[in-house]
Amino acid sequence: MAVFRAVVEAGEDVGVAAVTEAVGLPRPTVHRLLDLLAKEDMVEYVPETRRWRPTAECQRLGALLAARRDLVRLARPVLAEVVRRSQEACLLGVYLPNRREMIYAAEHSSPNPLSYRIELNAPVPVNWGASGRSILAFLTDEEIDAVLAERAPAPGTGEKPPAAQVLRRELELVREQGYAFSRGQKIPGSRGIAAPILGADGIAVGSLTLTIPEMRFREDAKEQLAEMVMSGARELSSTLGHRVTG
Repeated sequence: MAVFRAVVEAGEDVGVAAVTEAVGLPRPTVHRLLDLLAKEDMVEYVPETRRWRPTAECQRLGALLAARRDLVRLARPVLAEVVRRSQEACLLGVYLPNRREMIYAAEHSSPNPLSYRIELNAPVPVNWGASGRSILAFLTDEEIDAVLAERAPAPGTGEKPPAAQVLRRELELVREQGYAFSRGQKIPGSRGIAAPILGADGIAVGSLTLTIPEMRFREDAKEQLAEMVMSGARELSSTLGHRVTG
């Protein structure tokens, strides 16, 4: 990590001598560690200059981290407003493309005494729950195919996923109505209402989700709650550069 940090923080392509001086390790050791980092596609050697630099993959990961941090910061006031209007807990989901999973990156708790404790930053499938399916419905066809092929079981119950054609029909409905609804798929005894957060290209980067205890959920309030979630998700999507129409 010290060698990796030295290359990244150099601000320009850097030679082995400079890295050796920065980390205080023997030159052969620095060479070996640079080679290991290169195998992981984190740094690369430039033969023309005989120097090292971060790779495009390293920069991509840095951009993902920055985007996630920015999204959490941007989402906090939106989460608070959705909770104020709905009086239910609201979660920010973030999609992890490399894992084809999602995490809950932020939460604003419900003012009601009965609520759920959500584990943040723990990867969960996107083929289950309103939070996941609202993301899955707005991914590319290739990405949807890959997720459905993995057939991850339900986190809350261990239930096997439905047939691909059944889930595809549900995803079509999510796209039509703009939100997803679920019953206890990730959290037993809960109801979930979620809307996608879209990037500038119209592909989902995350979701906003209301998580409601079954005993407090009213079917006749579902559309009103969905509109609250969709309004918050549209606001975040617009901030990320998505052009909202209609």
